[in-house]
Amino acid sequence: MNFKINNQNIESLLEKINAGDGIFLVIGVIAVVIGILVDIFFIRLICLIVVLSVGALFIFSVRAKELQIGGIGRKNKSLSQSQFKSEGMKKLIFDDFQKNADQSFRVEETEEEVSENREQTHADLKKKGRESVVDLYRNKIIEPVQRDFGIADFFDVNSEIYKGDTEPRTEFDFLLNKVLIVIKEVLFAHTAAFFWANREKQQVVLEAFVSDTPGLFVSRRFPFGHDLVSNVALTGKPEFISEINDLSERELFCYYSQPASVRSFVGVPVYFSRGSNIETTQMPVAVLIVDSKASDEFGPETLTLLGRFTKLLSALVKSYNDKYDLLLDIELMASIRRLQERIRSNFSLQTIVQTLAEESSKLVNWDFLSIVLYDESKRAWVAKKIINRAHAGYIVTEQAIDFPESLVGKTIKNNISTTIDDLSSTSLPRYYNEEKLGETGSFVSVPISSLNKCYGAVNIESKEIFNFSRRDVDILFRLAENSASALEIFYMREIINEYVVIDDTTGMYAKKFLMQRIGEELQRADELGTELSLLLITVDRSDEIMQRFGIDGFERVMLTLAKAIKTSVRPYDVVGRYDTDRFALVLVNTAANEAFIWAEKIRKTIAGLVINLDGKSFSMTISVGVAGATEGMKKEELVGNTIAILNTASQTGGNVVRVF
Repeated sequence: MNFKINNQNIESLLEKINAGDGIFLVIGVIAVVIGILVDIFFIRLICLIVVLSVGALFIFSVRAKELQIGGIGRKNKSLSQSQFKSEGMKKLIFDDFQKNADQSFRVEETEEEVSENREQTHADLKKKGRESVVDLYRNKIIEPVQRDFGIADFFDVNSEIYKGDTEPRTEFDFLLNKVLIVIKEVLFAHTAAFFWANREKQQVVLEAFVSDTPGLFVSRRFPFGHDLVSNVALTGKPEFISEINDLSERELFCYYSQPASVRSFVGVPVYFSRGSNIETTQMPVAVLIVDSKASDEFGPETLTLLGRFTKLLSALVKSYNDKYDLLLDIELMASIRRLQERIRSNFSLQTIVQTLAEESSKLVNWDFLSIVLYDESKRAWVAKKIINRAHAGYIVTEQAIDFPESLVGKTIKNNISTTIDDLSSTSLPRYYNEEKLGETGSFVSVPISSLNKCYGAVNIESKEIFNFSRRDVDILFRLAENSASALEIFYMREIINEYVVIDDTTGMYAKKFLMQRIGEELQRADELGTELSLLLITVDRSDEIMQRFGIDGFERVMLTLAKAIKTSVRPYDVVGRYDTDRFALVLVNTAANEAFIWAEKIRKTIAGLVINLDGKSFSMTISVGVAGATEGMKKEELVGNTIAILNTASQTGGNVVRVF
């Protein structure tokens, strides 16, 4: 046996030697012979190098031929396999139970019936779901589809979610839709849908769905009832039905507007916990459902599979909830910052009320808003701000409320928020007994209070019941709390101004003492029979100056104007600061037509001023209203006439003098 193997090896080696290799072999043999016969070290060394070189070249040549022969062999083998496949697939039937007495076996050869079995296999795969696709590939029952794949097969190239920062709701809807698509395709379902379970509003809300007939979905909100989705939402237990008849279909499915010939259904609950204590998770927050038009389509393994998907959906809900809360906190902080900046730039009651209303509308969805504050002159709680988005009947500005026999009065008295999810369930009026408002909807009243005092209430109303969540109430409370701090400072300043004679910024009379001086000068003019005129001066576009330089910069501007006005009038004339951006000037023994000349002089003086502030130079203008006093006139009437004509001057564009 060994001799034969060696002989075969030699013959194989000789087949691989060509003419060129023979020349190298002869040179090597000659070098060996010379090295043996010649006894000179240098010549022997050269012969050794030649022998080694020839051996290396010979081995390299043999290896190259082996690789070439092997490639041709593989090519022929591949060609043989391809030719075998083209001849058609055959199947060998071997049965070891048919052993004969002569210890022989029978082996039969037959054609494989792939086309006949393939359609039946697809049906079995859809119905039972027990045989894996991998086994079908191995058995060559399902042949893989050969086509070119691109990036669009594995990535949503044109999806908006990857083109910038997205809101948590957009991201959640995108991922939820992808999960529903997978569920529908894996279970061969007709519809896969996700419903929120809203217990506050007693309804289920369709968030997303994937269906073969999407046109049957006409509504997204459904009240709790006896349907399958409501049962899962209310009990927290799965619903599994393998056979549904036509008569009960309409009662069992709330989400179809008309019968869809559904025969199988599975619904499972989706849970969510805000805290680390899982015991607080009692009822589901959502319901995941799948249905099919085939009977007995789903089995116990479907519930197990959907249970795994609900765990994934619970994680998505938690991620969405955390991001949404964080986003609301960021927006709330931004609203509080804007509120504080606006109040700081223009510190007035009107600014506080207006900013509170605007920021509330950005964070909470409502149809009606009102802000109720105490009016000292009316000695009553009055609606100072009304916004009517629904354009329906509602109360008007300056409407006094019944205190405490109303929802708003109750909030102010108890200094506690009031939430009414359904207005039809309460007998108390929102504001006053004679109000004629809608009887349905939801209402929230939050006190505007600091640590020391309640200054009023901010109230929002919706036409829909259960419209406001606890989060909405908390947002409204945070905004009202910051507004209350500003109101506290404002009212404290008002109290201080009651006892201040001189304005600390301009050095003029403060408003309270100014009004006393106007009354005194009117009485003196009546007794002496002399003329008297009142001038009210306002800064044009004062809001722009406040926004540009802030309240401190505006006060420096008012100081400059005060100095210019003082130098333009007589020493015995009465000059005072009437408001934040208004000055009052009482011209003694001066008729209205003469006062017009004085007013023009002051207007031109102010228009020619160049004011330097924070390294910036600018000019400004004023508007002046002039009213003359008549015999027996009260100071309130004189001031009212002057304010009216001043408003007319401002509305014409400013930088003008008007006489009443």
